[in-house]
Amino acid sequence: MKKFLLSASLLVLLGAGCSAATQQTASNPQPAANTAGKTYALVDVAKHNSATDCWMAISGKVYDVTSYVDNHPGGPAILKGCGQDATTIFNSVPKHSGKADSILPTYYIGDLK
Repeated sequence: MKKFLLSASLLVLLGAGCSAATQQTASNPQPAANTAGKTYALVDVAKHNSATDCWMAISGKVYDVTSYVDNHPGGPAILKGCGQDATTIFNSVPKHSGKADSILPTYYIGDLK
């Protein structure tokens, strides 16, 4: 019986930890792993210019936003920046100064050469 209670308690603790980790990740996105030191030329970014393969450069950083395209609150407007330096486009949308700035690091893959 003691083994069962210990196992159940451990599962409850592990479950709570997973829940907290999920909440932290959703509210506090972290940059993608293994991106330090990678650089891309604009010609590299230009190869990724569709809804199913969308990279963009914003303020000297390169982002792979492919997985975000379907979730973009502005719908297909995000596609205007695929494959290019989208700094002007991004900065021209006032709403980007809030939530978009906070989630952008999640999609960071390197710096623009």
